[in-house]
Amino acid sequence: MWPLMSSSSPKPKAASAFYGRTLDRLQALQLLFQAEATRRSVPAVLEDVYVVSDDVVASDEGRKENLVTTGPIRPYARKLVLGVKAHQGELDSEISGRSIAWDFSRITPVDKNVLRVALYEMIYEDEVDDSVCVSEAVLLAKALGGEDSHRFVNGILGSFARAQEGPEPTDALDRSEGKSADVDVRDEAEKGGK
Repeated sequence: MWPLMSSSSPKPKAASAFYGRTLDRLQALQLLFQAEATRRSVPAVLEDVYVVSDDVVASDEGRKENLVTTGPIRPYARKLVLGVKAHQGELDSEISGRSIAWDFSRITPVDKNVLRVALYEMIYEDEVDDSVCVSEAVLLAKALGGEDSHRFVNGILGSFARAQEGPEPTDALDRSEGKSADVDVRDEAEKGGK
């Protein structure tokens, strides 16, 4: 993770990496993670002292560094945190149902919270386009998650977005048998056929 700097530390010369709604999402993730890591409720964390990024910058050495604050949290970040907590059961079911290769309990807390925030926005925040939610989540997963987090997050959110759009028409459907051409080829290959 990134080293923490005090809010009084001088700001490095490089431009900010996160700002606007991206910074709001980052703060929401940090608060959700703090609540989970300390086993406290979100309201308890919000009422107590918490640490969130005020800005994230690249140092001259190329490292990402947080300029931190103990609050207050930005208004949209607060809305995201409270919304995610209010709908966490539904969001977790959605993640679990789309996570084919991973049991929900094996998903890292960072990845879970990135997915929760993005899904919350995709479902409940009509002013934010789904493609923006996916792009922002992938960006945050790259910055905060493991080596393959961004791929995992993209896959889960892409699956959700496609499901929201409805079934895709396909030309490969063999209407006489109700199977796709790909299934027929695999079936033949498995049987040792041509």
